[in-house]
Amino acid sequence: MFIVSKRSYAVRLSNGSFYRIPKDFIGEIPEEVAESRLVQRAVRSGSIAVPSGTRDRELLEADQKAEELLKENDIRPDAGEEAGGPLEEQPETDETPKAGNTRRGRK
Repeated sequence: MFIVSKRSYAVRLSNGSFYRIPKDFIGEIPEEVAESRLVQRAVRSGSIAVPSGTRDRELLEADQKAEELLKENDIRPDAGEEAGGPLEEQPETDETPKAGNTRRGRK
């Protein structure tokens, strides 16, 4: 099966070893790995795209479709926010930190 992976995965094989799919992987994976529940769930959620061919245009279309599925199925609380966006501004105060006991350790 030819895939485009957006995330890295470690798929357990029947002999107990792991098959690693690195992040941003584009290529063929063994049939046993393709049939695993982990890979099938990732395909349904959009984390792994399965293009119909290996041409650049087909890869781009599959990647866009997977990106849309991933956005729909991402349940992380910060998923809607853009990475690197503006930070919330903290209100400025004129208060200086109070001098306290700066000694650390056991008494």
